[in-house]
Amino acid sequence: MKKVSAALICLVFILLSTMPVLTQDKPDENKEDESKEEQVVGGDQVYHEVTLENFENTQYTDKNIEIRVIRDEKAGLSIRDEYPAPLQNSKKYLGVKVFAKNGKVATITPAAPLVINKHCRSINMWVYGKKFSGELSIILKDASGRSHRLVLDKLNFLGWRKLSIKLTDEVAQEDKYLSQKRQMEILKILYNPGNTGRLNQWNYFYIDDITAIVREKYKDQQSDDW
Repeated sequence: MKKVSAALICLVFILLSTMPVLTQDKPDENKEDESKEEQVVGGDQVYHEVTLENFENTQYTDKNIEIRVIRDEKAGLSIRDEYPAPLQNSKKYLGVKVFAKNGKVATITPAAPLVINKHCRSINMWVYGKKFSGELSIILKDASGRSHRLVLDKLNFLGWRKLSIKLTDEVAQEDKYLSQKRQMEILKILYNPGNTGRLNQWNYFYIDDITAIVREKYKDQQSDDW
């Protein structure tokens, strides 16, 4: 019996001593998965943010804003320099005021073309809201020439906030041919007041840096002449 017990103890000891060696084989698979994840994350870093409009050098006047006047509707623009958005080197921004009610959309035309010539993931805009529940949107012309109205958000908040809209596959962006470069452009900024009463009401909000998250467009570098 003692010999059998001793043999069993030796067998258990041998099995225990080999277990760490057996468990060391699996982490290699996990390392493989981790490296794949890192490649995906790393690939996403090709995106970067570019400024389309910072309002530092462009001039905006009331000629850049329109509203259909039916009964005392008014709208105005002004470049301001007090309390800009919390951005480095930001000194000026655009002030917007609209005297209207829901359904009377004010249209802002950019003072300079807001062109995007790379592949764009999202468009961003810093906005100072004053708890008016109006809706802010943009008109974007895609690479095929079609126009899309993209809603940024309702402005029912107080203070500066970075609003963002992600572009979907419905927005054409890629070049049709390698020799034919196509681009997108923000044509208009729209504001629809939130008040639904019978009377018009003054709405105020402010806009700072308009940016886009972009990357280089993919290029077909393979030759099919073989």
